[in-house]
Amino acid sequence: MKCNLKNVLLVILSSFLLSACSFSFIYNNLDWWSNWYLDDFVTLNKDQQQVFDSTFDELHAWHRQTQLREYYLQLTVLKNQVNAGISEDELNIHLSAVKNHWFVVREKAKPKLISLTHTLSKDQRKQVIDEIENINKERIEDRDELTKAQWYKEECKETQQQFKKWIGRLTKEQVDEVCNFIQGSSSTFTQRMDYRIKWHSDFKQVLAMNTNKQQYEVMFTELISNPESLKSDEYVMISAKNSEISIKIFQYFMNNLTDKQRKRFNKKIDKLIDDLKALELDG
Repeated sequence: MKCNLKNVLLVILSSFLLSACSFSFIYNNLDWWSNWYLDDFVTLNKDQQQVFDSTFDELHAWHRQTQLREYYLQLTVLKNQVNAGISEDELNIHLSAVKNHWFVVREKAKPKLISLTHTLSKDQRKQVIDEIENINKERIEDRDELTKAQWYKEECKETQQQFKKWIGRLTKEQVDEVCNFIQGSSSTFTQRMDYRIKWHSDFKQVLAMNTNKQQYEVMFTELISNPESLKSDEYVMISAKNSEISIKIFQYFMNNLTDKQRKRFNKKIDKLIDDLKALELDG
């Protein structure tokens, strides 16, 4: 199982996970994707499904009208900085901004999510709890048992693949450099799973309590808005170190692009910016 290094890299520019075309397709069909994902956890009754659908449509419209502009403006700044020579400080600002994008969406969705979960029956709550537990168990059971050398090799390969999607074929020097950087990173799988299990335990306790809606909202709000409090000091420390390394890797690549790589990067960023603008207008 890989560490979160590539995720930290990609959170700087979360759109690196998708091509512009697939991003537009998925964004315009988020209602279907969300229902497909939700079905893995719980089966809603007719009234609950209607509430979920209307709430999701409202959230999706809000996101299209208010958030997409924030994304393409940030991408425009990132592109200009990359072409001028981007600094670690600038990348850290982008990383903080992308995290904040997620926090804004989470806080917007939180009240409706809490309200919906409060309507779940005892059987539905058990269904949710059991599914999360099964996912955690499967992740632990499916974990690849790799030596440290094998883990570094796999992580190096994964990171290269992510950059290839946006800048094309890498030079030997770039390959060597990214692998050297990754030597300083560490897997967070064990710590991350400990955190997930702790969160699931607290989530289970909240769902099991027969409290009024106001009390339930207070308890659930803390669980959603402050999950980081459940992370161990070791997890926080390793994640911070990995984040520093991911910033250095990203800066190295962006400041050492060949002419061909820079042309490809700019072309793909421009395409994504145009698609985000088009998605905004579609609303």
